Amino acid sequence: MELSTSLEDHTLDLILANTAYLWILIGIVLLFSEFLLPGTFVMFLGVGAIFTGILSRLVPMEFYTEVIIWVVSSLISILLGGSLIKKFFKSESSVDPFIQDDYLNQIVPVETDILVNRHGGKIRFQGTVWDAISKDSKIPKGEYVKILSRENLTFTVEKVES
Repeated sequence: MELSTSLEDHTLDLILANTAYLWILIGIVLLFSEFLLPGTFVMFLGVGAIFTGILSRLVPMEFYTEVIIWVVSSLISILLGGSLIKKFFKSESSVDPFIQDDYLNQIVPVETDILVNRHGGKIRFQGTVWDAISKDSKIPKGEYVKILSRENLTFTVEKVES
């Protein structure tokens, strides 16, 4: 029993004496685990761990101080690295690739009076009733309009002269 406790204490002392290498090893494992896990979050934790390992090798410190340095350096890594990644890998806007601009210049009937720069007007396009606004004049129900543009679910239209 005494020998077992002594061995455990010696192992713990050995680990605590070499935490710099342990931090670096953990950082490398986290960096490589990034290939298995989605996102980039784990990579930044790994960068923080490697930084902590290098710093604790250069400057002797308590383990609790190392943990605080790891947390802070990981947060800084996440903030700086995240902004760098966003800069180099720009996100695409969510545009549905199946929706074409096939509505442009289509002539469609007015279902509900279309007002100037105010919502409430309706048109019928491809069997569905859509919101519509006009930029220049009120267009009464029963008239026909040409679709100029679309913003979300609202079409901008103009009156078609008969």
